[in-house]
Amino acid sequence: MLDKHERARFRVAVAESQASANTHWTPEQQRQVDDAIVKMARMLPRFTTDQIWYELGPGFPVSKGMTARLMVAARRGVIRNTGQTAFSERGGRHDHAQRLTIWQSA
Repeated sequence: MLDKHERARFRVAVAESQASANTHWTPEQQRQVDDAIVKMARMLPRFTTDQIWYELGPGFPVSKGMTARLMVAARRGVIRNTGQTAFSERGGRHDHAQRLTIWQSA
């Protein structure tokens, strides 16, 4: 369980992620991200953002706003955080062997 200060920092991080999504993605692109999240939740028992990025395709603009879109989907009851992580396997210039949250259908 997060303490009060951790929750506040998390809220700030999500707000910054949404600001990034708003700056870098059009409303239509945000809808495409949301649709890709729903599709992964229906198709796969568990997934990370790697699968969402694959679904969006190589030409889709990269943004730090993905976290915000995942949080929207979680609040809508589409997905839930499993509490587990995995290393990114996407490759390319945006893969920094980062740890990704594993999500599942809610």
